[in-house]
Amino acid sequence: MAALPGIESKDPALEEAVSAWLLESRMPLPPGLRLSLEVVEAIPEIEDPRTSYPQGSIEIRAGDPLGWVHVRWPNRAMARIEERRPEARILVTREAVRDLDPFLRGFLLIVLIFLWKRTGRFHIHAGTAIDPHGRGWMLIGHSQSGKSTTTALLAARGWRVGTDDIAFLTDCGERVGVLGFRDRIALRSGGHALLGKSGGTLLPRREKAGFWPEELGARWVQTVEPDFVVFTSLGGERTSFAPASSREILSGLIHRSVWVMFEPMGAQEHLDLLARLGRQARCFHATLAPDLFTESRTLEDFLP
Repeated sequence: MAALPGIESKDPALEEAVSAWLLESRMPLPPGLRLSLEVVEAIPEIEDPRTSYPQGSIEIRAGDPLGWVHVRWPNRAMARIEERRPEARILVTREAVRDLDPFLRGFLLIVLIFLWKRTGRFHIHAGTAIDPHGRGWMLIGHSQSGKSTTTALLAARGWRVGTDDIAFLTDCGERVGVLGFRDRIALRSGGHALLGKSGGTLLPRREKAGFWPEELGARWVQTVEPDFVVFTSLGGERTSFAPASSREILSGLIHRSVWVMFEPMGAQEHLDLLARLGRQARCFHATLAPDLFTESRTLEDFLP
């Protein structure tokens, strides 16, 4: 396949792999995107006096006094992201190219989060779905809070779903929308068992099994305008919902949208969207329990 516009590399296989991954995600590319990828033998050292913010094994340096963003995956890859333009120069080692999944889903995704931010799309760690009544839902929680398993359950029960994990806030005029990064819904063995589904694609590095929404009987939808925001956690024998306070809402949204903290560029717009979302949606804390899977109820049945 031909490379997507704005994706440049002297390595045709890398260019094709990055383009294929982005096409599969169905996320609109930033206007004016320029992503230059160069395969190198080793990652050079660069002096950068700014504080390093770790995201797993990835190091991020951003903001004053330099402006541009420095993303580094030690001994594997590094990127320089321009301060205001959706442009990045990436150096990646041959070793990282031979093991593309962590490069794409780990390092490159972080680079793209900054590039999308430059065009008004702001990352939030969340799942999204639309219920049979056409109402939008957003599920927010940490990586073991039941978010992905619940998204898969909703898909299996006929809801349209956008993402179980990677989402981007965007201004839809009067409303706040959430764009979903299309990917397999990834389930650990416990979630796989609760769902009662066989098959899926083994994701060995993540120790999960992945299902496309269509494999679960759902239709994928890119944009969801949340009417409900649910902060998820696991516990107890029965699923329960409780309203979230105004303070808890904004705090919870910021906590799952940490990219607002890395650089001043776009921070106010990002915060404004989070605040608007908190006003737009009814917000709840949900404690998810096995009855959600053993009974024929879905989230809307638990609304107070």
